[in-house]
Amino acid sequence: MSDLSATSLTDPQTWVPGVPHEAFDLLREHGGISWVEPPTGGYWALTGYDEIAAVSKDHDRFTVEQGSFYPRPAPEVLDSQRGMLLLMDPPDHTRLRRMVSKSFTPRVVSKFNTWIRDVVVQILDEIPETESFDFISVVAARIPGLVIASILGIDEEKDRELIVDCANDIFAIDAPDGPERHVRAQERLAQYVVELRDHKRLYPGDDMVTSLIDARDENGELLTDQEYVKYIALLVLAGYETTHTLLGQTMLAMIKHPEIADQLQAAVADGGSSGAVEELLRFVTPVNYFSRTATEDVELSGCRIRKGDEVVLWYTAGNRDPKVFPEPHRFDPTRSPNMHMAFGGGGVHHCMGNHVARLEVRLFLEEVFARGLKFELAGEAVRGANIFANQLKSLPIRRTAGGAR
Repeated sequence: MSDLSATSLTDPQTWVPGVPHEAFDLLREHGGISWVEPPTGGYWALTGYDEIAAVSKDHDRFTVEQGSFYPRPAPEVLDSQRGMLLLMDPPDHTRLRRMVSKSFTPRVVSKFNTWIRDVVVQILDEIPETESFDFISVVAARIPGLVIASILGIDEEKDRELIVDCANDIFAIDAPDGPERHVRAQERLAQYVVELRDHKRLYPGDDMVTSLIDARDENGELLTDQEYVKYIALLVLAGYETTHTLLGQTMLAMIKHPEIADQLQAAVADGGSSGAVEELLRFVTPVNYFSRTATEDVELSGCRIRKGDEVVLWYTAGNRDPKVFPEPHRFDPTRSPNMHMAFGGGGVHHCMGNHVARLEVRLFLEEVFARGLKFELAGEAVRGANIFANQLKSLPIRRTAGGAR
């Protein structure tokens, strides 16, 4: 394979045309793990499903505490992230996750069905009849933004918009001014969630912030101020970006590939909307990667990883590993089993809010097809120059006349 195929993966501009699946396919032909040396320094690229799963579950020998992005962000960015579950290993991770995990069990999320469907219906009913609009800002950003706001107990529209603005700035890490925007947005979000907690102490509600005020660990200890702030910040970011990206890429795929729209519609009509969502998660893979750092010398698939080496877990490559997914580049909403890595490769860092994201996208599909809504492009889709997320910045579309695609 050419050096460019591997070394350019960490160049944000490589991702602007789309996910470089051909480069990942070439890397995987040489095994599920490869040493890559871009200008930013060497790292181990994990492109095989089994290799990604092995490292994801091995928190003893692969730590997240030195950062989960590649290349390492600026020190001020890393400092702003410390204290998040995302950058914790057990036992600290275990203690904090246990305190907050009851908020996101499948049983709890099942109770969200009615009001999340109401959110989806509200947003779809507000779509312009004839004018073109940006699907990302009008639909894809608003659904998770409103859902997260409701879960947290945020009622004011301006505060909901603040959540979306902060999330967008935090995920602009690859932009020229990304580090500064990232830190400012983290600080702005932290200030807001502290004010929100103070408000909920006076005016409690049936929401997550109220429940976290009295959350205690096995020793009866309350969440510290930092633990509270960092957990809510992570919830906002993870809940927003995954769903917002998946919704945007789903709409683009449905418009550019009518056969995918037909497959999704058939799956929903046959009661297979959950399977359709799983295949969308695999096919799109909203989060491209996370990284780990080896804490000791490790042998993995015949390669010697040395202590201190950075290891990048390319989930988007693992989700198209032909050893696990036959015809991996083909969209198939009936694919079974479908043990994709869209929420991580397993282990303690598996995304806790995955059930909410699944529910939002399933309800979106069901309501779109129930209304017979069909769309066409009204301009160029704009992807983000973003290594971390399979991000669409804008997607101008319009409803087609008479509902025909």
